Amino acid sequence: MITLLILAIWAVVGIVLGAPEIWQIIMQNGGSIQCYISDTLLMRQQQNHCYKLLTIISQLRSRNTTVARLVRDPELHSNAPLFDKESIDHSSIEEAKLENAINLPNEFWFDKCCNWVSIAVGSIYALLFYFSGVIVWVSLGPMMEFSDLWQLYINTAVAVELTFTSMFLQNIRRRHMEYLEKCLKSIMRTDCELEIILRKHTGDNQPNPVVTILPHPVTRSIRAIDYYGDIIGSGIGVAVSTCVFAVWLSIGDVMAWSSDWWLIIGTYTGLVGFIDGFVLRNVYFREDVILDEQFEVLSEADDSLFQYLNIPLPTKPIEQRHSLINRVSNYMGVLCAKSVAVLISILIVLALMGVASSMGWNQTGQLLCNTPTMILEGFLLIVLVQAHNLSNLKRRIQLRDILVRRISLLQYAKNVTGMTLNENDAVKFALNLKKTDTEN
Repeated sequence: MITLLILAIWAVVGIVLGAPEIWQIIMQNGGSIQCYISDTLLMRQQQNHCYKLLTIISQLRSRNTTVARLVRDPELHSNAPLFDKESIDHSSIEEAKLENAINLPNEFWFDKCCNWVSIAVGSIYALLFYFSGVIVWVSLGPMMEFSDLWQLYINTAVAVELTFTSMFLQNIRRRHMEYLEKCLKSIMRTDCELEIILRKHTGDNQPNPVVTILPHPVTRSIRAIDYYGDIIGSGIGVAVSTCVFAVWLSIGDVMAWSSDWWLIIGTYTGLVGFIDGFVLRNVYFREDVILDEQFEVLSEADDSLFQYLNIPLPTKPIEQRHSLINRVSNYMGVLCAKSVAVLISILIVLALMGVASSMGWNQTGQLLCNTPTMILEGFLLIVLVQAHNLSNLKRRIQLRDILVRRISLLQYAKNVTGMTLNENDAVKFALNLKKTDTEN
């Protein structure tokens, strides 16, 4: 809401002042800085989230191995009643508001607006509209003699697009992460209860096996990208950014607070943020592949367990969507996952810096640095938002399906053992689990 208020104030000021160049430059700077800071924060958040999910998957696979071993006790099934999947208690899912993984829960009217914007921006119509705008802008070049004002028009338009759209996408991401967090807590609680019941019934105390998820083999270029990503999301990246902003402010008086001075910080954050964006997307799509593989391994283990127990699988395979924008978005995601995409972004920045240097880094030179990168960033935002939406949707469905399968197994364990977990057992197990985690 704060971002929306800032955009509204900026628009009103522009109308009052007649949209001067400095007004447009301020928006360009704001858009570049906002994307730069967002990439820095998202990098660390993304890496931590991937590590957390892989850790939980390894724990689930470890406990799943123990459960598969315990349920193979012949005595466990000797008097097992007929299992009816319709009798499964899903109240825990409903209480946590996890029943609908496809549509995120809407808390306010603003949430509904964010959902609509996310769908609209990721549509083929948004892409066609964007290209139409770029074509119109290019056609106006000869009429405006390819002036600085001509460049400022497209830069300002894209900056508004990036800032406005990012505001809504951040809301979507926050609610998506909240859903995953609730789902993960329910999964771990249900899985722990399932293990305790089976262990109490069989008297088994054998430790769970250690499951190690090995990383993918990486090339030197991928390793360099990961190192750079670590720097972006660490205190080093924040320290460098702080120093740059301090130096920029200190030279303001020397440069008489001119348009060239205003453009410096926007040019810096635009060029560096352009590379950071490609690094962020590269890391994101590579981690997405790893997570998909591990979720598939866990799903196959669950399928095998359900087949052995001869109980119906309560979940269905995720349906794939094959629209044109989905195919384009997925294809761009595959390209961004390749190290050559980051290399191309670096070469583009070096070429633009060479052009600006030959022009003495004047206003025209700095705008030439910003214009191509802004247009490309605007294009990638529209194309890849659909890939992000589908990836987030798939992740929510995967976790919800894991929870449903765990609830089904827990219901089966309760039926065949006649046991339930009391609060003291839960507390004791939680303390032991915490102690084990501390020792490790």
